[in-house]
Amino acid sequence: MPAVSSRMSPPAPSETDYPAEMFRRDLPAELRVGCGWAYFRSNFVARWLFRRRLEVAFQQIPQRRFERALDLGTGVGYVLPALANLAEEVVGADLSPVIRYAATMLDKRGLRNVRLIMADLSKLPFSSETFDLVVCLSVIEHIPDLQAAFAEMRRALRKGGSLLIGYPMEHAVFRFLEDLLRLQTRRQRGRPTGDAFRPHVSTFHEIEKSWHQLFEVNARQDIRLMGLPIYRVLRLEPV
Repeated sequence: MPAVSSRMSPPAPSETDYPAEMFRRDLPAELRVGCGWAYFRSNFVARWLFRRRLEVAFQQIPQRRFERALDLGTGVGYVLPALANLAEEVVGADLSPVIRYAATMLDKRGLRNVRLIMADLSKLPFSSETFDLVVCLSVIEHIPDLQAAFAEMRRALRKGGSLLIGYPMEHAVFRFLEDLLRLQTRRQRGRPTGDAFRPHVSTFHEIEKSWHQLFEVNARQDIRLMGLPIYRVLRLEPV
């Protein structure tokens, strides 16, 4: 199969690919993660940001065909159709049961080269050097042990492979936008039951100190709003 250009707009799921349950008001916190609401029913700025970060990430992917790709923190699997178009085999991993919504989407789209597993980023259930592409967007800021997470991603990645990583730049403007999204979600869906599922615990300053001696930066792009960087996407390669 010919290689797919990384400059093309990545294929993405539609709202109808997911079960109506995903948008219910009474979902517990652990089933509200994965950005499903943000992709389809949030305000314009939030939808733009969530989708734009994927466009930027896929622009950084080397233009070749991959054997195995891993999407860490896949959530509702929004990135999986695009990865299925680039790799022979794709794994979507997450700790939340929200991946059952990803399973519905994959079935509706007939994507047979993708499988889903429950997995912890700090202790991945894969042999060393399994993947030649790893994607980790909007996940690393939820991880307290950053060095362990980067060491595991490095272990799972083959020599010559690429890690695409993205995280928010949590300054005052970003936190304001995040509060607006949270307020809108509560107005439309109500307050979730249960405790927050894996809140942000690591800043972008801490994240950027954690991959040294494991990875080097090959590409970097900031997504800006009103001239201010609000989200950063990088392609890291093993040293």
